[in-house]
Amino acid sequence: MKKAFTLIELIFVIVIIGLLAAVAIPKFINLTSHAKTASIKSVISSVQDSIENIHAKWLVNEDFVWDADGDGNSDLNDNGYPEILDSGKDETALFKYVLKIPVYACGSKTQNCWKEYDDNRYEYIFNSDKILKIDYNDTKGLLECVDGDGVTKEECEKIIY
Repeated sequence: MKKAFTLIELIFVIVIIGLLAAVAIPKFINLTSHAKTASIKSVISSVQDSIENIHAKWLVNEDFVWDADGDGNSDLNDNGYPEILDSGKDETALFKYVLKIPVYACGSKTQNCWKEYDDNRYEYIFNSDKILKIDYNDTKGLLECVDGDGVTKEECEKIIY
């Protein structure tokens, strides 16, 4: 009766484990990068969908008033798109006028976070060398990529669309 593995059997098992690891490791290397990209796409998609929902309500109802900041005046432009998405730069909560749950700004973080660097102008900071820049065009109701730091407009569009 055999009670132990032979050296050949152990080597064969180690080779199989090595082959499985060689196939699996490359799949997991870019997992963090893919998760960040999915998160960015999710935020952009949610904001864009909300803008389109507000615009659709304006198209259907001529008397539709969207008072995002609570001052009693409509915050829609003549095309029926929101003029502002939040209360301005240096806010801690971004897109708070169009999202039920806003996106929190960088605060003390220096990477992997959102920031509004000017009114209706946003950036996603991957790191100090790679910053994605997105402007809100309230005439068209679109979030549009612009050249960022280390990210061209075309690269930005590949990331978010």
